[in-house]
Amino acid sequence: TTKVLSSVCSVSHLVEKRVSLVENIQKKRQPLPNMTVIYFISPTQGSVSRLLADFQAKNPLYKRACVFFSSQLPKQELERIKQSPTLLSRLGALKELNLEFLAIDSRGFTTAGAREETLKDVFGEDANSSGSYEREMDLIVRRLASVFASLKEMPAIRFRMGKPPQEGDPVGASERQLISQRIAVALHAELTDMRQKMAADDSFPNTETCDLVIVDRGMDPVAPFMHEWTYECMCFDLLDDVIENNIFKYTIDTNKGSEEEREVVLGEQDPIWVELRHKHIAEASLLLNDKMNYFKSANKLAKHKANQGNQDDIDTGDLKQMVESLPQYREQLKRLSLHVHIATKLNTLAKQMGLHEIGKLEQDLVYGNATSKEVIKLLGARSHMKEEDKVRLLMTYVATHPEKLDNSRRMQWMKLAKLTAEDMNMINNLEYLGVAVSKRGAKSALSFASKRKKRSIRKEHGAFEGEEQWQLSRFQPIVYDIFQDMLKGELSQDEYPYVIQPSSGVVGKKTQMIDVELSVRKKKSTRRETTRGVEGRPVVLFIIGGMTRSELRVAHQLSSQFSSNLLIGATSIDSPVRFLRNVNSMSLLDEI
Repeated sequence: TTKVLSSVCSVSHLVEKRVSLVENIQKKRQPLPNMTVIYFISPTQGSVSRLLADFQAKNPLYKRACVFFSSQLPKQELERIKQSPTLLSRLGALKELNLEFLAIDSRGFTTAGAREETLKDVFGEDANSSGSYEREMDLIVRRLASVFASLKEMPAIRFRMGKPPQEGDPVGASERQLISQRIAVALHAELTDMRQKMAADDSFPNTETCDLVIVDRGMDPVAPFMHEWTYECMCFDLLDDVIENNIFKYTIDTNKGSEEEREVVLGEQDPIWVELRHKHIAEASLLLNDKMNYFKSANKLAKHKANQGNQDDIDTGDLKQMVESLPQYREQLKRLSLHVHIATKLNTLAKQMGLHEIGKLEQDLVYGNATSKEVIKLLGARSHMKEEDKVRLLMTYVATHPEKLDNSRRMQWMKLAKLTAEDMNMINNLEYLGVAVSKRGAKSALSFASKRKKRSIRKEHGAFEGEEQWQLSRFQPIVYDIFQDMLKGELSQDEYPYVIQPSSGVVGKKTQMIDVELSVRKKKSTRRETTRGVEGRPVVLFIIGGMTRSELRVAHQLSSQFSSNLLIGATSIDSPVRFLRNVNSMSLLDEI
């Protein structure tokens, strides 16, 4: 619950609400018998035990308790609370809040737990045989349900239909293809049960009020390791080592000639961050330069300093105004200086790492304008390329050019790129996300099976309305197309079927369950059936296996472009470095 609270407010916000102290229930605390305490805790046996211990008959820690649970409290734990007369006599509130998710910003959320190992637990080599698989699936369903209970929205649930398994796919491929479907079906049951329990207070809608599309990371395995060129994406990619929980740590030189370490939260409380975050780094840099120049010319104090003490143009009234605005001036200058520092660092790193060449090749591979020849040429020409960037480039290649690797080719790529066996195993682990990395067995000449379709070329989109098309801004994640198709009412029901057909806003209308048989071998219809979107209804997209900052950006930009309420959620939000670590954990190293 600490993560949930810190994702939406800071200690200073709590202080403004007259909260004087924030403590962890698991730690020993000083008795405050004259104060009221607010508990925000998970409904676990351990948390309830600590709560009861705080109100022992002889020495209760607090005068009064207002207890809020992050989700539904089990009956046996409620009975334990009822058996504590000391606590009951001091109880000011006891509520279930349905807050088991983390807010990333105004359009994004995650259901991340403490471990954040969904890829390993759900998609990994040993996922189905491990006890963590069912626990993780249940956790996702429960926390996703809490999102809609908190929003008081009942979704019409759709899911990405899995593709039939192919010869040569890794063991368990058919089960992985069903993950989105399993979560969708279980979530529908959970929300239906929740709606029945909340029917008495009329706090949950009886019919669908929004649309939810559930997909898994295999929907777009390329997006997590592409080099993105917008300000926010570059921050969480290139500065990943100095950003933790959205807190950027940096060092400045003081006027005394010493260094001072600072920390700042990169979030929506900073208006400059909000303005810059989704802009191309080139545009963000120009905008920052213009802002700094305007600020210096508009602020007479800054102008006075720039003129080295010339006071001819400053009268007494101006001086009084400057003194009164000094704190605001300092804060504005501090924010501007911070982002100038970040943008300068990003541009410097991009140049040092040769990311313009790498980024261009990545996008050429994605849009079908490059092959292995260009990859070989770049790897040969840039021997000093970071190992991580080599892995990301080869991942882009294998994800866009399926069935290109066998043992011989792996050894050739290892030698050319100077990669380790662990690096190659990481690349091969994309198989668990549905990428056909390895060559499949040769098919018999007498086989009448349909040929594998030629790889699809990703749709290429122009710039958003009112924005300039910058170099290396061609790439858009697949969620762009999903959101756009939903808003236009063009999302295929064959590829994204409903768990249950929406009731079209008619209360009490009987609906028929769609065939959601848990099998991906079912023959798909050749007919492309679409559904018309409901104007004004929120659209939520949820990604099992983690989302990227670029996908979060799409939710913001399309919301603005279509004047719609779009939300995007996932089991986690991952930087490219973290995604590589998660992919690496999906299987143990095999001999190459």
